[in-house]
Amino acid sequence: MHRRPHRLFSAAVVAVVVLAAGLTVSASPASAANGDLVQQTSFAQSCGSGIGVGIAFDGKNIWYSCYASSPDLYKADPITGAVLASYTVAGGLGALAWDGNRKKIWAGWGGAGTSGDVRLVDPATGTGAVVLNAAAAAFDELDDGLAYDAQDDSLYVSPDTSTTIYHYSTAGANLGSFPWTGSGCYNSGLAIGGQLLFQGSDGCNHIWVVQRGSHAAAFDFATGAGGVRDEDLECDSVTFSPRTVMWSMEAYEPRRAIAFEIPPGSCATGGGVDRDGDGLLDEWETAGVTIDPDGAGPTAPQFVDLPAMGADVNKPDIFLQVDWMQDATHNQRLSAAAIKTVVDSFAASPYTSPTGSVGINLHVDEGPTSIMNHATNATWGSLSRANQLAYTANLGTSGPGGYDWSAFQTLKDANFTPTGRTPIFHYVIAAHNYDSTTSSGISRGIGASDLIVSLGSFTGGTGTDNEQAGTLMHELGHNLALRHGGGDDVNYKPNYLSIMSYGFQLGGVIKGGAAGTFDYSRSALGALNESSLSEPAGIGAAGYGTRHWCPASSSYVAVNNAGGAIDWNCNGNATETGVSFDVNNDSATNTLNGFNDWANLKLKGGAIGLAGVTPSLPTVTADETLTVEEAKKVPPVSRYTFSGFFSPVDNPPTVNVAKAGSAIPVKFSLGGDQGLNVFAAGSPASQQVACDSGAPLDDIEQTVSAGSATLTYDAVTDRYTYVWKTDRSWAGSCRRLVVTFDDGTQRTAEFRLK
Repeated sequence: MHRRPHRLFSAAVVAVVVLAAGLTVSASPASAANGDLVQQTSFAQSCGSGIGVGIAFDGKNIWYSCYASSPDLYKADPITGAVLASYTVAGGLGALAWDGNRKKIWAGWGGAGTSGDVRLVDPATGTGAVVLNAAAAAFDELDDGLAYDAQDDSLYVSPDTSTTIYHYSTAGANLGSFPWTGSGCYNSGLAIGGQLLFQGSDGCNHIWVVQRGSHAAAFDFATGAGGVRDEDLECDSVTFSPRTVMWSMEAYEPRRAIAFEIPPGSCATGGGVDRDGDGLLDEWETAGVTIDPDGAGPTAPQFVDLPAMGADVNKPDIFLQVDWMQDATHNQRLSAAAIKTVVDSFAASPYTSPTGSVGINLHVDEGPTSIMNHATNATWGSLSRANQLAYTANLGTSGPGGYDWSAFQTLKDANFTPTGRTPIFHYVIAAHNYDSTTSSGISRGIGASDLIVSLGSFTGGTGTDNEQAGTLMHELGHNLALRHGGGDDVNYKPNYLSIMSYGFQLGGVIKGGAAGTFDYSRSALGALNESSLSEPAGIGAAGYGTRHWCPASSSYVAVNNAGGAIDWNCNGNATETGVSFDVNNDSATNTLNGFNDWANLKLKGGAIGLAGVTPSLPTVTADETLTVEEAKKVPPVSRYTFSGFFSPVDNPPTVNVAKAGSAIPVKFSLGGDQGLNVFAAGSPASQQVACDSGAPLDDIEQTVSAGSATLTYDAVTDRYTYVWKTDRSWAGSCRRLVVTFDDGTQRTAEFRLK
């Protein structure tokens, strides 16, 4: 507030008492525009100094303050203006803000005490000690604007005659400052109750709105102030529900306040309390929220009944709407089993919220018959907004910069945006392919709220349950700010046991000797220096398995016991140290870092929490490269503990030299007697390959008498022996023996026949 000289105020003006007179202006929520006047309330008690800027709303009552006055704090009815209580806190207060966490009032300085003093007032007693001094903002006698941010327990301060906004922790730490977004006046009132910060304009009847974290401009509007000099601001999502309004206090007499329209759900009472930190405000989760999908457009505001959907204020909730493509011959809908796998993974996660709760509630709407509550098997029913979409082979195109989201956005605008779910739900389309490649899916950036699952080129044209679960969880991980290496983009790291790695996306993390655990990483394993690897040390992940690159098989081979030694260079000897090897096949030998995914999730990406504003989302993002061909580099995990071929056969990259026509005993172990039906149909088999002149050679020292090809097992040595008969016609050629087991895993050995 830019104050007028005190000489302009006469004693008669100071003594004025305005009778209570509340004026409510009727407006239909469907047609209301930002800034439309909803209520003008005159209060039954004026300020002794004739000046007062502060206003707060506690969920039921209005509180207003007076500059250099006693009393300096009043409690009043928001509609009638009747004063319910009055207090002298300091002999003068400035701007006010209701703290929905502490249930108390923050009060700025206003003509009493020391400039910069910020008090915390108990509304039950009207007493409030100084908690901090906003020294950087204390260049004037009055604090025009004060906003409490419940999401990080901080305060925004706007001193009189300033164009700078200051940010303080409630403990008094100066968190920095930034320029007021407006123009033509000074900044004044401030309010926050979610992901938007509202900024007033010192009586110029205009509001500028910025995004909470980035301070990027969101929108602005004029207020229907009707001659009232609006100053301090305060959100009210209760009094005129389902509408959300902004209160502003008249700086001078008569003592009155106005409430004007702002976007539904954009500013919650009490600073936007979000106890569990999931981006969904507590009042949304307890009472539901009305969201206007298109402002003054044709779509009516939509009520999203979060309590009925199972939202919990004490435990984080993530909501997904999955629309799927389908026609007479294609159905890309995700299976109930795949969805349950991901829901169960989030529920069992070690993610710990600010409330101390462990785990995350994942809610997936894939149509009225899909399961909403997996504990009771209750379905979404009439609460569902998910849709079957017309089938198309490719949902859009990719160019040099990556995937163009325009086609996705068209479907989103038609099927998702009108539901009002944009600030609450991640939007998923289960498609055939998202472009002309065979990529399994894509996220709309890192830290986002849109994703595609596109498994039309995978198993059965839809992907298996595991492929669906892994891809949904992988792309959702990108939405939650995870990368292919957790905190970096380095893929296939053996010391990163997460569904975010391509090595585990489709089949799951290896645990207890078997794949199929769909999980993000639970700890940051020690770094791996690819220039000096210790095979006996492995990665120290007891109970888990991992994968690493072996050039001979052109695949990321599975190691079922990552708590023991690992043969990094694939030479059949896991006792070496100082090994230099590119274990993740990225054409470099670097230090690979582990990462704890669950401890680093960011739940508020993309549009999540941004009610009242259309977020700026990327239009092009880098393509995912887990295609069908790439997936072939990740063979299935064996049920068997295969420890390599034994003498006389050497393991790759060594080429075994043998006489064509000889019978070669191929010996191996599977970790115990697994019976004699361990080969897949048609296995073992051999194929001619080009001879590698640079590969090391080793003669076969032992052959056996030719007979029928047989498999035997010796319990004493725990070794299987398969007698492979070579053909005399193979002389002068090279061949690869491929042993395929009945679990789908393959092992190879290289031969040169002379």
